[in-house]
Amino acid sequence: MKTSKEPLLLYAHIPKTGGTSFTQAIVEHCPIAVYYFQVADKPGLLRQTLKQADALCGHLPFGLHYTTARPCQYVTMLRDPVEQIASFFYFKYKNKRYPDNYNPYLTFEEFLNNPYFDPEYVNVQTRFLSGELGSTTPNLNLAIRNLEQHISFAGITELYAESQFLFMKTMGWEPKVYSKKNANENRPPKTELTSDMIDLILRKNASDVELYYLARQLLLKKIYALSHATREELRLYKRNCCWQGEDELGYY
Repeated sequence: MKTSKEPLLLYAHIPKTGGTSFTQAIVEHCPIAVYYFQVADKPGLLRQTLKQADALCGHLPFGLHYTTARPCQYVTMLRDPVEQIASFFYFKYKNKRYPDNYNPYLTFEEFLNNPYFDPEYVNVQTRFLSGELGSTTPNLNLAIRNLEQHISFAGITELYAESQFLFMKTMGWEPKVYSKKNANENRPPKTELTSDMIDLILRKNASDVELYYLARQLLLKKIYALSHATREELRLYKRNCCWQGEDELGYY
């Protein structure tokens, strides 16, 4: 059993941010890693997990640390809100592997304007980092404060290789390349979305947009502060990746 002084790693996996792949590093390095869905609705088992686990990974909101006396270390990933919303749509409604939701006739415009859209998809990232999963108008200032003061590491999906590398460095683990999981290869690129679609997503998700760009700037600050030797290590790490993010940074 873990002692009360050993920190518990809490991975707040925000849906459709690439977190399934990110989880691989945690599971490999933490012998007692538990998935949140296994204990979320079982209070007794959750309390036991908080005492004994090395890490808890999954769609857990900020605030779980209030329920344990152990010190906790949060990590998370954020994503361009336009990309995230598009990923929700194509993964849920255009993915034949999920026949209960698959709908070849549903258009993206209909998805955005559906009355169920806001409660399920609006400002999801701000909801997770503020701990207000049930609100479409979560407290952005609270989410920002939690990001800046309580999140040990926040990666960015569009800077995936850099995020994975820096996360493992932060944890004191040897950087290793992990393949992306749950990627929807049938999803069209962002450039195929109309300007009206993008504008609507940005308006509906104004809090997520601000939170995302803050998290991105914080990550870039860490990248540009790397020593020459660590930058070279990152360059070689990216060369070994079989995939690349959307961004090419000029820090080499």
